[in-house]
Amino acid sequence: MEPFEAYEKGEWGVNQKTKEGFSLLHLAVLEDNPLLIEALLKEGAKDQEDLWGITPSNLSKLLNRSNALIKPQERTILIYRNSDEKIHKILLSEFEARLKITYSDSLIFDSIKTIHKVAKKCARKMKKEPLRQMNAWTLALHKNELDKPREHLFYIKWINRYLGYGVFAAEDIPGLTYIGEYTGIVKRRNNRKNRFNDYVFSYDLCGKSTRWCIDAKEKGNFTRFLNHSDHPNLTSRWIIKDGITHIILFSNQRIPKGRQLTYCYGPWYWRSRSSPAPL
Repeated sequence: MEPFEAYEKGEWGVNQKTKEGFSLLHLAVLEDNPLLIEALLKEGAKDQEDLWGITPSNLSKLLNRSNALIKPQERTILIYRNSDEKIHKILLSEFEARLKITYSDSLIFDSIKTIHKVAKKCARKMKKEPLRQMNAWTLALHKNELDKPREHLFYIKWINRYLGYGVFAAEDIPGLTYIGEYTGIVKRRNNRKNRFNDYVFSYDLCGKSTRWCIDAKEKGNFTRFLNHSDHPNLTSRWIIKDGITHIILFSNQRIPKGRQLTYCYGPWYWRSRSSPAPL
């Protein structure tokens, strides 16, 4: 008997889980049924983890769903207008319309199957004590900032036709400050196609490359505008949070107000591209 059918007959608890660790909320997210999710929440359904540490609310973000588990919030971003040489605060919706991108603070996966493949690999890696300690240290260092908007720290500015946009410090940024996560669509790596895409980030797992990459060409956040430098003031690092790998960036030195934020794209990126302009 299906869980929803059993639930309607009173034979399945609202927070009971399947052998795979799915609650009714997980299943409703997978069905992309907002009305059912809302009804379950009213019945007392909890946002609890599955076997891999993924909650229904996180699953909604990872699958790019829109429902009652995700509270929409109209946010702003800072941009620099060359016309008047001033920094302006605009709505993210306006920013999206101007640049024709979808702003997302979350990684986006094509299916629960891919998410669980990643989660299983992460669970295996966390059995190794050095990796578990490194992950715990990084999470502890940035725990107060990981889930908070960071758009007050920077502004987006058009540089030139060669470099395009860049990200600049809107205030003095101390060293070891969490800047943000590189977000986008997690998809299978295709080196031949990706050489024409300037917004691809390797989706590494504990320092090892995987079959996937993060494509921020159409969906992503401000990190897609960060430029390369051989002497970067940001460091990228993997962390495992909520069951899966995330690629975060933090300052590796004090960054004064007005300085461009940069990180090193790595040799793989430049293997099939022309050398970058020095920054």
